[in-house]
Amino acid sequence: MDKNQNSGEVNELPSSQDNGKKLPNKKAIIIGVSSVITVILLAVIGISVHINKTVSVYDTLIMPGVIIEDIDMSGKTKEEAIGLLNERFSNTIGDRLVTITAGDKTYKINYSDLDVQFNIEEVAEKAFKFNRELGVMDTYKYLKEPSTHKIEIEFTYNGDIINSVAATMESEINVEKQNATISKSGSGFTVTDHVVGKKLDVQALVDEINSKVASTKEGNIEVEAVINEDIPSRTREALEKVSVQISSATTYYSDSDKNRNTNIYLGAKTINGLLLMPGESFSFNTLVGDTTPDKGYMPGGVYVGNKVEVGYGGGICQVSSTFHNAVIKAGIIPDQRLNHSMPVGYMDLGMDATIAYGYIDYVFTNPFEYPIYIEGYTSSNSVTFALYSDPSVIDGKSYEFVRDVYSVTQPKTEYKDEPTWEVGKEEVEQQPSTGYKVKVYRVTYTNGVETERILMNDDNYQTVNKIVKRGTKPKTEAPAENPAG
Repeated sequence: MDKNQNSGEVNELPSSQDNGKKLPNKKAIIIGVSSVITVILLAVIGISVHINKTVSVYDTLIMPGVIIEDIDMSGKTKEEAIGLLNERFSNTIGDRLVTITAGDKTYKINYSDLDVQFNIEEVAEKAFKFNRELGVMDTYKYLKEPSTHKIEIEFTYNGDIINSVAATMESEINVEKQNATISKSGSGFTVTDHVVGKKLDVQALVDEINSKVASTKEGNIEVEAVINEDIPSRTREALEKVSVQISSATTYYSDSDKNRNTNIYLGAKTINGLLLMPGESFSFNTLVGDTTPDKGYMPGGVYVGNKVEVGYGGGICQVSSTFHNAVIKAGIIPDQRLNHSMPVGYMDLGMDATIAYGYIDYVFTNPFEYPIYIEGYTSSNSVTFALYSDPSVIDGKSYEFVRDVYSVTQPKTEYKDEPTWEVGKEEVEQQPSTGYKVKVYRVTYTNGVETERILMNDDNYQTVNKIVKRGTKPKTEAPAENPAG
């Protein structure tokens, strides 16, 4: 038994396995542990101080990786960022220009006139606030491995200035197109120049300027305006093709009927000088219109149904008929044409063309590749129309019109009794008119050889009977005289 057993202490003796080494006592262990803890605490405190110190550097500075446009603002104060941005953008505004090229003209807009305002303070504040919401450790981690954070600057400007400049350009650039003109001059023609119209595409210009200004924060801008040309339909080159007469027609009338002659003169004068471009149509009712007294037309004989009555514009159908003959002699088939209800004295059957404003029109279209110039005039007792165009329109062609009168109906005489008239009194109420049916063929000759024969029209002229009013009342015998004495 151990001698210390009675004292209550139990000491473990090292076994033979401890190889005679002594174990550290409790106090030594405590001291060792305390030392380790102290070292760790010092290390932790040192790291904490380092982290706080590292993070606190950016208390007044912009975090690394923040880029405004292409300027690296890392480690800059907000005021420094504002200064850099002003230097880069605001301070150079007065030197920037928008240059607009429009044909041979140049226009400039100074940026200072656009009242450009950059949001510099706003983006500087946004840059400074980046990652401010992070804790110390997260901030420290970001500082060790920063990422790129881009911020774009924005600006506003006064677009009304652009609209104003575009309006000024429009007033200076736009040119109204003008047709060339042609007039008969002796045996030839006088042709004036045409003017090519110019029109600035204002909307496209304004849109392009706004787009470039809005997307370009620095440097000058160049814009090329779009100017559209407007070629007139009647150019000098086209009108100069009119050089030869391709057809003509003349009809005659008595020079004793002054009113009728005036109407024929006015109708021919209205048509004279007319120019029809390829594909354009002529309408008698559209051009000549209603033959009203305010235009100078006088009362005259006109067909109304199967009667001759007095109306304003009497004689105008001789104008349309003569014109019709000039048209068909040029090889043109009219689009609309109607014969009179009864034959007319100034024109062969099937060759006339009647007019009734608002009801019956005479229309034809220029079928050629060249313009047609129309001349119309009157002499003391005739009216003439002539058509002129390019020589190739004739091209060795001539035309003949063959009439086939295939039906003739003679009028009858009808009587209308008038009981209030004495027997023997008669009066013609309606003059007779022979009825005809006639076909007209257009025969085309090319260099003197017939090359085509077509039915041009099939006309019907009404038969109008003669109507005679006659008295049926018996004659009253005069009383016999008493013998003298």
